[in-house]
Amino acid sequence: MEKRLARFTAIFTCAFSLFVCAAVWFLPVLEERLAAFRAGIRQEQLAREERYEILKKMSGLEIMDYNTKQVQAQAMKAKVEEEALQDQEEAADPKENSDSGKKKEKKPKEEIIEITHQVQLELPKGADASNVEVLQNPIMRRIDIRIPGADENYIYDYMVLGESDDMESLNYSSTGGSGVVALTMDQVMDASYSFDNDYLYLDFFLPGDIHDRIIVIDAGHGGGAPGAVSGNQYEKNITLGIVQQVKAMFDRADDQKIGVYYTRLDDSNPSLSDRVNLANQLDADLFLSVHINSLKGHTGVEGVEVMYNELAPDTAFDTKDFAQICLDETVDATGAKKRRLIDGNKIYIIRNSDAPAALIEVGFMNNPKELASLTDPAYQKKAAQGIYNALIKSLDQLDQIETDAG
Repeated sequence: MEKRLARFTAIFTCAFSLFVCAAVWFLPVLEERLAAFRAGIRQEQLAREERYEILKKMSGLEIMDYNTKQVQAQAMKAKVEEEALQDQEEAADPKENSDSGKKKEKKPKEEIIEITHQVQLELPKGADASNVEVLQNPIMRRIDIRIPGADENYIYDYMVLGESDDMESLNYSSTGGSGVVALTMDQVMDASYSFDNDYLYLDFFLPGDIHDRIIVIDAGHGGGAPGAVSGNQYEKNITLGIVQQVKAMFDRADDQKIGVYYTRLDDSNPSLSDRVNLANQLDADLFLSVHINSLKGHTGVEGVEVMYNELAPDTAFDTKDFAQICLDETVDATGAKKRRLIDGNKIYIIRNSDAPAALIEVGFMNNPKELASLTDPAYQKKAAQGIYNALIKSLDQLDQIETDAG
């Protein structure tokens, strides 16, 4: 027992002596590496603080331009260094390179970001295609990107890259654990987007370049302008309900030849000029505004009416032709009473529309029976079907006219 203990003590003493000798030998190296590590962290911290000071004086677009120039400069530097390395290898051993038939590939020491799209947004951990939202608001010429996990410093900490040529502004806000990057374009643009593990990529297109036909649909009133009111029912809610049903039909059809744009899809109230200007800026083929009628003191009045611009030039397919189709198709779909076409040049959005325009009054809110129908989602779907049919039929007629003329 004593021999075993003596042997163990001797082994332990030897091992400990070796450890102490190794520690003494490597301690200066470890201290040097630790000091270098601390210096690296400090250098990164100083660089980050310096970057913050620079970026906080910039607008969102300036930050994007600054980041983009930095990344491009980094990529150019890496390319020059790689070419210089290859030149050195060829000069050092030209025969080896000649025999191999190809140059040795050299990768940059640090990862270089590639800019491949008009806008690239680096995503925080946990943000991906499943929870990042891209919301397009054509009437405001705005594209909002909602990013979960993006805090108040997102725009300084992450790479926001791209071209600012088509943008008026880039703004960032953060609340409730998520952030919104708001891009305001200089004209109405469509955004296409895709994801990978680290980035959201966006590209922008003029609607006329990607669609053969363009329609603008307007849900009347909204926000602080309720329109006609009957009890606790507001015209703005009924028109929105119908238009949302129309949107669902176009979404299901998914016909990329037809671009459909909406003046509102929520309880907002764009100005009359904004509504009609959207159609004019898009060079729309058709502009339809959806409303609900009301005639005080006449509870028995009912049915569908459509307004058009009686002073517009008479063409192969004009505002009156469009209004008549809207009246016929909506009555067929709903079974409502067919009333008439009404002169509508006095209505701002009809008078100022470059496209054939119609304003459809789907029914009368002051008629209790018809109001019950108008507030019923099932009836709203019927009205939406009639409007959808009218729009498709009108586009078919426009296509036929062009074919005959060609």
